[in-house]
Amino acid sequence: MTLKSFLLVTLALVLLCGCQADLVNDICFASTNPSICNQVLRSDPRSQIAKNLRDLGQIVIDKSLEGTQAILKVVNSLGKGPEASTCVENCEDAIDSLNDCKNLIKSFNKIDISTLQTTASAALTDVDTCDDNYGEKEPPQLQQATQRAKGLIDVILVIANRL
Repeated sequence: MTLKSFLLVTLALVLLCGCQADLVNDICFASTNPSICNQVLRSDPRSQIAKNLRDLGQIVIDKSLEGTQAILKVVNSLGKGPEASTCVENCEDAIDSLNDCKNLIKSFNKIDISTLQTTASAALTDVDTCDDNYGEKEPPQLQQATQRAKGLIDVILVIANRL
């Protein structure tokens, strides 16, 4: 009887771990940048214990905030100018939107899910506008930072669309 119990518990744990991995795979596969999505979700220990899309969403929102703050650091290191000041303003707006997303994803109200989609989309547009501001003269380190942040914010939208 003990062996049977052990086998059942082991099987249940294997299946549970497999389901979580499938959730991460499903979300990342649907994103515009699966590589960034997988790298971020799999490197964060919280994703291993995330129980559902909302838990994963909170992780991605935190990482999106970090990514957008990284853009600000890069822009500030590049010096001043019209592109820089516009980019800083866009990133600050994106950070405000992402902070709003943190509260919205916790809600179980369908209206809040719609607002989450709109708010995450606004954050993505703000980061994209920063990216576009520099045009062809965008420094590689800024391009890398904006691509990472956009890839992460897109994952918020993927999750919001599945809630």
